[in-house]
Amino acid sequence: MPRRRRGSEQVPLHLRYRHGGCRLLQKSAYCLENLVGSERRLGVGKRGSALRLLRFPGVGQSGMTTSTSQPNPVRASPVEMFAATNPDLEVWWDASPLVFESWRAHVLRGSSPEHRDELAEQLRRLWDPGHPEAALLRGVTSNPLLSLAAIRDDPDRWVGWLRSYRETAPAASEEQIYWALYKEIVRLGAAAFRPLYDLSGCLYGHISALVDPRSSFDRDAMLSQALELATLGENVMVEVPISRDGLAVLRELTRRGIPTNSGLAYTVSQLVAAAEAVQAGLREARVAGVDLTGWRSVVGYLGVRWENESSFAQQGIEAGVPLSPEDRRWASIAVFKEACGIFRHRAYPSKMLLRSAHLGPAADGAGRCWPLQQMAGVGAVFTMHPEFLTHFLRDCCGATFTSQIWESIPEEVMSRLRRVPYFMTGYSEVMTRLRRGPYFMSGYSADGLPIEAFDEMPALVSTLREFAKATEAIIGFVHGRLARD
Repeated sequence: MPRRRRGSEQVPLHLRYRHGGCRLLQKSAYCLENLVGSERRLGVGKRGSALRLLRFPGVGQSGMTTSTSQPNPVRASPVEMFAATNPDLEVWWDASPLVFESWRAHVLRGSSPEHRDELAEQLRRLWDPGHPEAALLRGVTSNPLLSLAAIRDDPDRWVGWLRSYRETAPAASEEQIYWALYKEIVRLGAAAFRPLYDLSGCLYGHISALVDPRSSFDRDAMLSQALELATLGENVMVEVPISRDGLAVLRELTRRGIPTNSGLAYTVSQLVAAAEAVQAGLREARVAGVDLTGWRSVVGYLGVRWENESSFAQQGIEAGVPLSPEDRRWASIAVFKEACGIFRHRAYPSKMLLRSAHLGPAADGAGRCWPLQQMAGVGAVFTMHPEFLTHFLRDCCGATFTSQIWESIPEEVMSRLRRVPYFMTGYSEVMTRLRRGPYFMSGYSADGLPIEAFDEMPALVSTLREFAKATEAIIGFVHGRLARD
């Protein structure tokens, strides 16, 4: 059932937002300057850090951060320098919060003694559970692959949980236990970021949880799972893959006022279709008087998967323009830039999200940072995996970040990309449509990929296969432990 609108009690202007009345739960402790002005320009899906209620680390022109916890300034990390290029740019943790402390310890152990203290302070500013209002991380992504990593990070903990759960539900099947285990990992992650959600007035602190990837083409199953996930916490955002059925589920969840992540999109067409579905659902929610407190939407682009599909490189060879890894990375950056421009021009209520940020494929040292430099300056969400962050902090400490999001892709690169033909295997009608245009332009053009072809997108299929494999691995963990008891 849609959430009911809250009572008509009067709320002061400085304690509510246009997106649905979400109120600050903390008042005088944090600076509220520019809040009224922010109201006039933020709106749904544009709620960024222009709202000055959180004490996120500031980065000065010298590249030093301001911090009240230490008398001497510490050099800003590359993550801080990147985030400073736009007050609405968000960095999310691309893993379960349950693994953060073990990752932090691992990074510090591998650092040189002379840089360890500085790195420790940078990691504290990245995420400090005791002071979430001052942390750089503003959200979390979760899926079966990341949940599997959390289980492997502390298997004894989850063995104990399995035993306790089996005592309370002795008749549960392995599939049911898997689903309960997955939800427990999501619930704990949501609890870890709930203080940030509360302190920011429902602005930040969401955790995105993917439905069972094996149900990605089953509308009813995805909707049922999504509604279950949404009950795990107010700050739980449900991720739905951009399949044909996924678009319908996305619209329905939005109609009910449930935060969503339109995940696993690879082309401009898919990103636009997801944004349109959210926009339609949001209109229906408003007409129905649904409470939109805490609601937000992000649309996730997984460009690194799309650029690495084997057919991309193969078709480049056949077209007489062999593409280097740098060319393919430029291609995914071009898609991201184009989509960001469309989202801004059409004022979609969703915020763009770049999944699993990656460094450059060829150059060494600070030169590897060029993909992030090209995307800096946009008010979007960037999810960063622990492995990526390890390399980013180490390899990009000398890099500079300025707003380059609206700069054009080099024309010599674009001229090569435009010559690469695109052929999609699958239904003949789909193949006929896709053969009319080049592979790259099917990703780059807003009308390049028909909705009918979404389910056969090779990058989507391969990603779902990997996530399903992780799901089966969690079930295997359940089976193995129960068999021993």
